[in-house]
Amino acid sequence: MESGSPTVLFAGGGTGGTVGPGIAVAERLRSLDPSLDVVFLCSDRPVDRRLLDPGGWNVVPTAARSPSLRPRAGIRFLRGWRAARKVAGRQMAHPDRGRLVALGGFVAPPVVAEAVRRGMPVDLLNLDAVAGRANRWIARRADRVMTSVETDLPVSGLPIGVPLRKGSIPDRSPEEARITLGLDADRPTLLITGASQGARSIDRFLLAMLEGHPEFFGGWQVLHLAGGDVEALSEAYSHAGIKASVRPFLETMGLAWSAADLAISRGGASSVAEIAMSRTPAIILPYPWHADRHQARNAAWLEDLGAVTVLDDPVLGDEAFEALEKALGRYLGDPETLETPRSSFPLETVDAAEVFAKSILSELRSSQ
Repeated sequence: MESGSPTVLFAGGGTGGTVGPGIAVAERLRSLDPSLDVVFLCSDRPVDRRLLDPGGWNVVPTAARSPSLRPRAGIRFLRGWRAARKVAGRQMAHPDRGRLVALGGFVAPPVVAEAVRRGMPVDLLNLDAVAGRANRWIARRADRVMTSVETDLPVSGLPIGVPLRKGSIPDRSPEEARITLGLDADRPTLLITGASQGARSIDRFLLAMLEGHPEFFGGWQVLHLAGGDVEALSEAYSHAGIKASVRPFLETMGLAWSAADLAISRGGASSVAEIAMSRTPAIILPYPWHADRHQARNAAWLEDLGAVTVLDDPVLGDEAFEALEKALGRYLGDPETLETPRSSFPLETVDAAEVFAKSILSELRSSQ
């Protein structure tokens, strides 16, 4: 950390759902006060560097691991906890100048524990309607709990919305975005995304559709952000005679949302916020193995408005597979059916990242 400059530490990682909102807030902080020193304490997973490196952020990986009752994994968790606290401690040499923003996930708790020990103020940014164990643990120790959505956590103020990176906000015409992505300017576009880590079950469903129902895609083109074998998917689209751009990842998701007429997506907080911001009709498939079904809760408000359709992931069985097949066939077969969900989105959105950044700056300045 630079001597004499106010410092904001961000703790979170392991998924784009925690890192992305942190980047969004850091971008606004950098714009509002370029003198701030911003440091990201993240995991050592590649996904974190893939998201953070393009922005030139000061990144400090930790060895934090998810908790587990299995003996070997439990030992790795304890070792990672101690190592993460040690790394965090080196970044907290001057707690009177700093503030910690906890983004949730397995990286944040050991960093929060060290911040509490050293007297550094902690803000929790809760991103999910159903708060996870990490956020519940952090909320009991944080100075402030801000939330993006309605939650059962004790919070400081009303929900502010999910902070979105500038690169995730649509800023092009559909035609310009499609050309940039190597697609046809005037052809309706289906976006398939499993968020930062992809979704192999969605990839497998699309492979089955390409083999069994290539006629579904008549007149459409596809932007597919894959979680699995990009080459196999590309070959399947080509064999079915469907124009497609298949990629493992897209840094500027705003391009994808600008291009899309319809999306198939996971229901992470950031994904739902991007769908709402771009007003893209979507079929949302919550991650099927979350016991609390928080991704379904994240998307419930858009489903209640009629803007999206929430279905079970096809990996859950024939009934789920057939329901998704029917919904996709209906939308692709009659694009006019997308007009009703498209008109159901809220008309105005708030820059939640800027709201949160301003609140952090206010706390920093009041403590100086």
